[in-house]
Amino acid sequence: MSNVKVVLKKDPAQLRGATFITGFRTIGEVGYLATRHLALKRNMERIGYVVTKYYRDVAFLDEYGLATPFDIFYDNEKHLIVLLNHILPFQREWNDFASSIIKWIKKISINNLILIGALDKRYKMGNENLKWLKTSKCQLSLDYPQLDKQLLMVGPLALFTLHSEIEDLSTIVLLPYADRERTDPAAAATAIEALNKILGLNVSVDELYEEAKRIEEDLQKQMELLQRELARGGTDRVYM
Repeated sequence: MSNVKVVLKKDPAQLRGATFITGFRTIGEVGYLATRHLALKRNMERIGYVVTKYYRDVAFLDEYGLATPFDIFYDNEKHLIVLLNHILPFQREWNDFASSIIKWIKKISINNLILIGALDKRYKMGNENLKWLKTSKCQLSLDYPQLDKQLLMVGPLALFTLHSEIEDLSTIVLLPYADRERTDPAAAATAIEALNKILGLNVSVDELYEEAKRIEEDLQKQMELLQRELARGGTDRVYM
């Protein structure tokens, strides 16, 4: 029996045929940054929550009010559902989390899923900024190269993809190249641009690119400071 519960504040019949989107705080936090940006920019309505056995004891205020670890949003105009995972479930719950959400999605007749993750940009070989893959039931084709054969997906996004395949759901996985060592808003912007094409949206990514530029500038300042301190030597160096 599953220990994952979906608490919905909306008639599930109204969600029939919607597109479901989610991602996690993994490489570059791309899945999280993209889904949060989408939910906020589309001014989505929060319609529910996911509660687990080992529910994280974390609460905070976000732009839309009191945030829970796993918030569910709905866009009535575009018929979109976004599961916003502010934090990762405990690893022991990953499989139950993925399996339960996928079965819930199938139960309420949501047949199209878009999952957002990332690829480590250190292994980028060509000029592409995103790769993708799909389950057997998905009939869509995107204007991006598909993920190379034999490359491994790991973590909660991989489990969502596996259970989507098992449950015969049409699922696309978007994988922008991202920096593993820090948050990567530019990679999240790449994911949003892909969603704009797939779903006919017009979500601006200017703020994500501005944030990416700010992070780059901060890193550059840190590097310059470090280089100066290393060059100075002696006992008058700055320690933090």
